[in-house]
Amino acid sequence: MNIVITGVTGFRNRGVEALVRPTIQQLTKRHPQARIQVVTWSPGYDSSRLPDSRVSYLQDSYLQNGSWRKPADSTGPTLMQLVAKRASQKFLKPAAPKNAEPGKPDLDMPFDKADLVIVSGGDLFSSDYGTASLNHFCSPVHWALQNDVPIALIGQSVGRFKCSEDEAIWNEAEKNASLITLREASSRNYLTEKLGSPADRLPVTADTAFLLDPDTTIADQHMPVSEGPWVALSISESICGWTGNNYEAHREAWVQLIKLMLDRWNVRVAIIPHVQEPGADDRVVSSWIARELGFDRRVRVFAEDLSAAEFKGLVTHSEMVVAERMHAAIAGLSTGRCTVPVGYSIKAEGITAAVMEGSSVNSSDLVMPVSDLFDVSSAFAKLNNAWQNRAAYAAAAASGSVKQKALALKNFEMIDALLARAA
Repeated sequence: MNIVITGVTGFRNRGVEALVRPTIQQLTKRHPQARIQVVTWSPGYDSSRLPDSRVSYLQDSYLQNGSWRKPADSTGPTLMQLVAKRASQKFLKPAAPKNAEPGKPDLDMPFDKADLVIVSGGDLFSSDYGTASLNHFCSPVHWALQNDVPIALIGQSVGRFKCSEDEAIWNEAEKNASLITLREASSRNYLTEKLGSPADRLPVTADTAFLLDPDTTIADQHMPVSEGPWVALSISESICGWTGNNYEAHREAWVQLIKLMLDRWNVRVAIIPHVQEPGADDRVVSSWIARELGFDRRVRVFAEDLSAAEFKGLVTHSEMVVAERMHAAIAGLSTGRCTVPVGYSIKAEGITAAVMEGSSVNSSDLVMPVSDLFDVSSAFAKLNNAWQNRAAYAAAAASGSVKQKALALKNFEMIDALLARAA
């Protein structure tokens, strides 16, 4: 059996690793004879992070030329050219696709055959990253339909869509997918109410990253409890590129907020650069902030090339997490930490609400829109409320995460059923 995993933008984004690693673990556990091919933007790096004789890694050439497979007559830009492009634009857009009709799905996949295609979770299916990106990640659905192969889109946040073209791209993919699971109810409500999607085709499960086990080795060595309570921060280098907010003002706001945390809460701060991609490297903004703070001994940037599990281990040693990267927030929620996601899309509110469902906690008390961050006084008031009530919020997260882990396993039970039907 050959299982192909697409929708992977590379393990330099630790959120992507947090999704894919448990997916591979579940698939190899349930189907020990299966071969797995991961189609990714960075196959060399990813294979070094998760080597397994049953797993191979194929190149998705989207960044180089806007298509799945690199044309034979094209070498594409170098890594340094991509970095320069990202630096000039603040966020990366792909090159124009070669030999592709506008609006048409790209069916020239880097794999030749499959018994099942899985599109990994996250928020690939929205207008936040542009129509070209949406069309790219929907294309495997059309390939699967053409080749009579089942395809499962698991643990997705879908929407919002900003134009009718994006809605049409999604509608076609939704209609032809064998299985779609959503990681929170906000997406299903949006799809059923705004786009008229059938609710029975959209079961709500949970993000597969809830299943990632933390590795506390680094945290045990470098975040001793004797040094006082820790607050973990995930600050995004690219969030302003996606939202149109001012990059410099964003950095300055974080400097002021950290000063208030240090002075008012008497804590130590662990800054977690959860994404370390060329041109969207959270170590850049994190290091700038540390410098502006005079390299205060109470602030530590964990800039090493740590795994998603090791970063999750750092989170387990923290009393509170404030995260612009959603999977850093999931690391906090899934380990029962008081967690404040700083969001710009449907995913932050939806996932936090899913975890807090059934508790007395209103998820809106925790989720902070990124636009609110720039009013430092107001933003800190919200953070301070979370800090003062952190024990109650942590207890609610710990309880809610148990259900989320069970729901995350449902993704793989549904995949097993899909494979059984296809056999």
